[in-house]
Amino acid sequence: MEPLAYTDSLKILIRNRITELRQKGVRTSKGEKMSMAAIGRALDPPVSHVAVLLVIDGKAESRRIKDAIERELDQVYWIRKKAA
Repeated sequence: MEPLAYTDSLKILIRNRITELRQKGVRTSKGEKMSMAAIGRALDPPVSHVAVLLVIDGKAESRRIKDAIERELDQVYWIRKKAA
């Protein structure tokens, strides 16, 4: 489990990055304006914006959604551990 301060700062960083990219006019890989919902729809099969929000807030765990967030925002946010 990650420390609370880390998850709070991570959540703020990601939300600020989404806002920054949206203001710059950056689009997702599917050509939509940047948002949590657009990130969710960029997945195959798509997920709701709530699923993306829960992963960002640290209340749910999904490697697939984390990968999509990092891919769409073009930044790494989570530490990957080598599989045993």
